[in-house]
Amino acid sequence: METRSRKIVIMRPAPDRAAVAAAQAAGFEVLEAPLFDHDQPPPPIEEMINFIGDAGAVLAMPQCPIGARVLENCPNLQTAMSLVIGVDHIDRETATRLGILVCNSPAPENILGVAEATVGLMVALVKHLKLNESYLRAGNWYNVAHRGVIMAGRTVGFIALGRIARETAKRLAGWGMRMLAYDPYVDAATMAGLGIEKMELEPLLRASDFVSIHALLTPETRDLIGLDQLRLMKPDAYLVNTSRGGIVNEKALAQALNEGIIAGAALDTFANEPLEKDSELRRVDPNKLIMTPHIIGHPQGVEGPSFRLAMDTARKVLSGELPQYVMNPAAIERWRARWS
Repeated sequence: METRSRKIVIMRPAPDRAAVAAAQAAGFEVLEAPLFDHDQPPPPIEEMINFIGDAGAVLAMPQCPIGARVLENCPNLQTAMSLVIGVDHIDRETATRLGILVCNSPAPENILGVAEATVGLMVALVKHLKLNESYLRAGNWYNVAHRGVIMAGRTVGFIALGRIARETAKRLAGWGMRMLAYDPYVDAATMAGLGIEKMELEPLLRASDFVSIHALLTPETRDLIGLDQLRLMKPDAYLVNTSRGGIVNEKALAQALNEGIIAGAALDTFANEPLEKDSELRRVDPNKLIMTPHIIGHPQGVEGPSFRLAMDTARKVLSGELPQYVMNPAAIERWRARWS
């Protein structure tokens, strides 16, 4: 068994001093990095390796990717923690091979915030809010052709049915909408209990008036929605992605919107963030595409609950306790062999 480290490294200033003080009082060393600005490139890998050093846990935002070189050169790491729900900034394959637990921080405030934002984006699209506002700001007034439609009686298809999709479905349940879901890991009985019909991807795309993406970014889901999939959708359908950008092929989406293959889309996340200045998405008619900078589902104050959850998880792992939110369960056996 290897010697456990009780050092926790946070790749940003801690947003909750009480959580840091509680960890220190419990005998953990806590080291905080300077704030890495969202609009700046990540810190150099060697700098990250040196900063993490002999720590047993590292907590990182998506702006600080924890890749293979970092994981392989920090030999005391037991866990690499995401300070948000997504974990695609952590190399799960390498972590699993090394017996390092990859964990996330699905604070209820974050889950509810994304669910509310998803519904809001659907409403904004179907009511043509951007089109009507731009028309008004241009000095015009009322145009019958700009009327939206009601959502009642329409069909929403969820791609992945995790916590956020389920909370989104709860908020749509009273709106008289038909709800479908594609998720190979959730059985039909569970979906039926939520008032949702299980369906394969292609028929879901054909049947849905709204396609709402809630999947993690994995090799299985990368570019899951390309031009072929978009062509299956109705010409008056809308796509909403509040999960991870790499799931939707952005070039294909830009083409689909420019050619009228689908009616519109809303994106809060992109394959590369910040979104490149020359991205084709920036040239799409803004009345057809709502874009927000991966923030619309993050309510004010969410950093505190997410950070407290991450700190609690890190303390559990470094104390030999298996935490609740392990995103690479295949690493558990190796982790136990190394540290138990």
